[in-house]
Amino acid sequence: MDIQKYWENIDASLEILMSNGVVKLPSIKEFGLNVLAQEISHEMGEDTFKALGASHQIFLDKLSIQKYLTPKLLALANNLGFQGEASDQYHIARRVMPGNSQEMYRAHFDSHLFTLVLPIRIPTPFNEGDAGDLIYFTQARNPPKSEVNNFLGKLYFKRFASKKGINKFASTHTKMTEDFLDYEPLLFIGNTTLHTNKQVSLDCSGFRLTLLAHFFDPSPKYGIGKALRMLRGR
Repeated sequence: MDIQKYWENIDASLEILMSNGVVKLPSIKEFGLNVLAQEISHEMGEDTFKALGASHQIFLDKLSIQKYLTPKLLALANNLGFQGEASDQYHIARRVMPGNSQEMYRAHFDSHLFTLVLPIRIPTPFNEGDAGDLIYFTQARNPPKSEVNNFLGKLYFKRFASKKGINKFASTHTKMTEDFLDYEPLLFIGNTTLHTNKQVSLDCSGFRLTLLAHFFDPSPKYGIGKALRMLRGR
């Protein structure tokens, strides 16, 4: 695929992002995802999460993320008051095995301004099961005005970090669900979008693998987001 052509409509996409809080990018299913999924899974070993492994980095380079997307997101971040560097990014692979009950309905906000979800392997569910679909609510809160405000907001919304809690939140907010079967990446405003995942049912055809790219954490050097990432060891 011509990578320049892949990004040719990025300016229009980012206008939609800033207006709606979320936008879908063109499908990446022509980028050899089956081989990539196996390579990244091998590098992950038994882990559910792995920060920027070798195959992960090669794929980001293949997509030319740093050339075509990062500078434009940085310009938007600067308009929102972000004063950090373009290198303030956090990339991590997330693999969920069928039957994993720990990685479902963990509703949260990201600390970073922008989050990009790259679907690499989406399994097929059977018997009306689930394949870990992303559930999200754009503009679920206002942008945090301070780190204290950010912390208290995250704490408040933890009450919705369950299937019952998500259903309750959805009764008064617009819920959106993305199954990623089209392999179109999703880009959203991370620190105002409440998001979580459904379960990956035990009878799914295999593991679910996504690459998460987080751009620009406006919190202080030792803010809550950075502290939690250090504690997780990711």
